[in-house]
Amino acid sequence: DATEARQKTFEAIESERVQALTLLAASVAHEIGNPLNALHIHLQLMERELKKLKGDEWRAAGEGKSTSPVARHPAQREAVRKLDQYLTVAKGEINRLDYIVTQFLQAIRPAPLQIKLATLNEVVDKTLTLLLPELENRGITVKQKLARQLVATPVDPTQLQQALVNLLKNAMQAMTKGGTLTLQTGETGEAVWVSVADTGGGIPQEQINRIFEPFYTTKKKGTGLGLMIVQRIVRAHGGRIELESHVGRGTTFRLWFPLHEKKPRLLEAPGPD
Repeated sequence: DATEARQKTFEAIESERVQALTLLAASVAHEIGNPLNALHIHLQLMERELKKLKGDEWRAAGEGKSTSPVARHPAQREAVRKLDQYLTVAKGEINRLDYIVTQFLQAIRPAPLQIKLATLNEVVDKTLTLLLPELENRGITVKQKLARQLVATPVDPTQLQQALVNLLKNAMQAMTKGGTLTLQTGETGEAVWVSVADTGGGIPQEQINRIFEPFYTTKKKGTGLGLMIVQRIVRAHGGRIELESHVGRGTTFRLWFPLHEKKPRLLEAPGPD
């Protein structure tokens, strides 16, 4: 009994510490968001002014003067070119920082599920439509093996799409030179499932045990939160994740979801004596 009491006390302290850290982290992320928006706006203003400089330079060159912009203003033209380059880099980093903050807030402050009846095929179609330009740009072949008549399931389609987007982006980044992405759906008597398979380099066994840990990532610019968010969304639906990976051959994630919402079990009223 004493051991159990100590364990409960330890769990309560640990829970309070996690909640305090989560609140602090959320506050910091929120405060970062405000100057981030200001930076984004001012970068847009700088870009607008830079376009005006480019326009004035070309208009001056087209006013019947014999000298070209390069001959008339070589230093200014080079400065404009460099400013354009610096702005592009700054905008890219601002967008990356904004993505990291967004991922972080989604991980620590999950939205409640908005349950409605939908099929996994519908969610897959919307997700592919969203990411198709990026897939085509990377030269990735997409194969769909969707069940023909998949039963509608009580899920949150928006959060489920977010989970699939994270898995698809991971798969794209795992396939550096083309490759094949396979999306498949199916069902059993009690659950439906969707799988995302890639032909990338696979995940070594020692990393598989850690990939769902917060902030653990093998990418140079990864946040380590994508798979944590996927796991949270699947668990919120009462589902589970299966993972199969072979080094040099690829990785498959399969998400399982129950066909019916889990309802709380009620104790039966005692019968008459």
